[in-house]
Amino acid sequence: MEIWSLLAGTGILLVITLIWFAVYYWLNPHLKNPDAKARITGTCGDTMEIGIQFDRNHVAVKTFCWTDGCVTSFNCIHAAADLAKGKSVDAILDIDADAIQRSIGGLPEDHWHCATLAASTLHSAVDDYLKIHNLDSDP
Repeated sequence: MEIWSLLAGTGILLVITLIWFAVYYWLNPHLKNPDAKARITGTCGDTMEIGIQFDRNHVAVKTFCWTDGCVTSFNCIHAAADLAKGKSVDAILDIDADAIQRSIGGLPEDHWHCATLAASTLHSAVDDYLKIHNLDSDP
């Protein structure tokens, strides 16, 4: 009887996990052709990815983000993507780790690197955009 309880519990946990992933990816669809993207792995081992779609005025209109890291990494990269929406290229470059920390209500000191990694990933995506379009950061 004990083995059946263990198998049932494992099955329920697996179903809940699969539902969570399905809802997460449904709510955060990938951008098919982002104008800019970056993927960085930090010294902690967490990888963050961000994609940005700009309109003609160089303002971010859509973003996509992903991480394989902890919940703090998840919150930081999503905060970075949300902060970038509606902003110009120069305004996005002004988003730093402190702005990301403030937007999520602060972080314990041992997780500051998550906000720094999110800011670096966001800035790398903007650098990608500038390189692709042969632009300076001051258009």
